[in-house]
Amino acid sequence: MDRINRWKGIFITFEGPNGVGKSSLLDGIVNQLAKSDFGVDMLRTKEPTSSPLGQFVRVAEEDYRGRILACLVAADLENEVLPALQEDKIVLSDRYIESSLVLQRLDDLDIEFIWGLNSQICIPDLSVILTASAEILEQRLSQRSSFGRFERTKSRAEELNYYLEAVEFLSKHGFNILLLDNGTTPLDENVKKVVQKILALSSRR
Repeated sequence: MDRINRWKGIFITFEGPNGVGKSSLLDGIVNQLAKSDFGVDMLRTKEPTSSPLGQFVRVAEEDYRGRILACLVAADLENEVLPALQEDKIVLSDRYIESSLVLQRLDDLDIEFIWGLNSQICIPDLSVILTASAEILEQRLSQRSSFGRFERTKSRAEELNYYLEAVEFLSKHGFNILLLDNGTTPLDENVKKVVQKILALSSRR
């Protein structure tokens, strides 16, 4: 399998259990990068994407399970990412393949089946995976007014454990992973760490 990304853009993904604070971290990073020369060259995206397929996937999560949902998610993964990378942009994605390796396992699929669907995707230059204790995750989620299927039916401890297993699995498949505690570590500290990584990656372009 060819693992060489043929573009000059930078692809960073942000992952972690529900309630871990991905959006807050991304907000801080985007604000910092916007103050630099990278502001006009950024794309902030998410999985599922805002494309028609991505919007369908968001709704379908409630009604579809297992292999059907896994195939829909896999088909949506690079809708917005690849075009932006080919334009040499810095792409910041809230969720990516890491979520598939967790949420679809929670849907009783085997990790090798999930990887088989997604093994040809582009590998991020950096995969930021956030963690926090199950207690902190539950506390944060309790502040929300609505919940998705996985938030309602699965435990945070189980989800967190699958993320840690995904870290080990993806590391063996060539992913550059930055594992950060986003439970007790100050948010500004984590923002600074990730921005430094992005600037270092950019200097190599």
